[in-house]
Amino acid sequence: MVTDLSQSPIGSTVPIRGTDHRFNAPYELAAFVPAPLPRQLNLPGDVWLALTDAMAVLGRLDAAASNIPNPLLVTRVATRREAIGTSALEGTFANLSDLFVAEAVSIDDTDSSIPPNVREVMNYTRAADAAYDWVAERPITVPLLSGLQAEIVRGTDSDGPEAGALRERQVFIGAKDRPITEARFIPPPPGDRLRLLLDDWLNWINDESIRESLQLLVRVALAHYQFETIHPFTDGNGRVGRLVAALQILIDGALKTPVLSVSDWLKEHSSEYRDHLLQVSITGEWAPWVGFFAQAVAASAEDTYRRIMRLLTLREELSKQAREALPRARLAIEIAEGLIAFPMLTVATAQAHYGRSNQANRDAINRLCELGMLEPYSDTGYDRLYWNRRVFEIISS
Repeated sequence: MVTDLSQSPIGSTVPIRGTDHRFNAPYELAAFVPAPLPRQLNLPGDVWLALTDAMAVLGRLDAAASNIPNPLLVTRVATRREAIGTSALEGTFANLSDLFVAEAVSIDDTDSSIPPNVREVMNYTRAADAAYDWVAERPITVPLLSGLQAEIVRGTDSDGPEAGALRERQVFIGAKDRPITEARFIPPPPGDRLRLLLDDWLNWINDESIRESLQLLVRVALAHYQFETIHPFTDGNGRVGRLVAALQILIDGALKTPVLSVSDWLKEHSSEYRDHLLQVSITGEWAPWVGFFAQAVAASAEDTYRRIMRLLTLREELSKQAREALPRARLAIEIAEGLIAFPMLTVATAQAHYGRSNQANRDAINRLCELGMLEPYSDTGYDRLYWNRRVFEIISS
């Protein structure tokens, strides 16, 4: 049974009707249209405490990441962990090792040997990298959102004429094998109303004056609720919405580099996550959702901080070992120091990343294998794949 939102304090419902062609059954239901987001919000003390704790942990994470000369060493892993987690929340499951293998051995992202689930996760990593570059110079806009959604669904069942475009049909949130009348939530209808809702949302998140009245994580939590409720695309809304949350934190300057991965924690609390979003629409109460979101950020930032510190300790150890054993082997030292970001590689991918000749990279990898810093992962056709097992013990934990 569709949740009755007719009495929601922060929205209204509009009638919709049609036919559920999967079951050849007509329906007459009500879609939810959220009201504009508030510009001020009173929150209880326990929520403010959770927000303060989350910002403190974010600050410690940012300080740690800012002290790394090459942020790519930690942002690359964080983006891929987020890609795995955010995709899993939408029912696309892949292992972190499968993602790194695909990136290391594939000539390009259209390689037919890449399983569809891994290719979909790879889509997210490209979308995220493009988004990080975009917001370094520009605000969040409809073209950005459309481009991210199109990239995320590229090559999937949702690819096609609707990719990158605001949806032109009604969508329903619920089990795919159940009738529409059993949907959990029905977003706004398509058309002018949907476009206006998205425009209002963009104006709100880009409004500098709201920064003075609403704390960062409050703004991010409210914006995430509204985006998921509007559901502007036919697919990929969850992944785009969670990526936008990360972009807001970067734009605000709470993090200078994209090292935070929240989706792992949300995946572990997926039922609470979805329940909190729905309860906002039912009750109009923001505090429980904001407190939950603050908890997600704090736990994720703490976990990321610990992982970064372990990776940096391992990097120092690998660097010292390579420099002492191979003082003149500059390329081997470079590869050793980069293993925390590129823990799987072939000779070809090492050459693409570090330069030098094919033979120089082969010799460097062989030397690192002799030192036990690399070992064969598998034979991959013409080029063997190597990995550092200790890096994966850290990034997969």
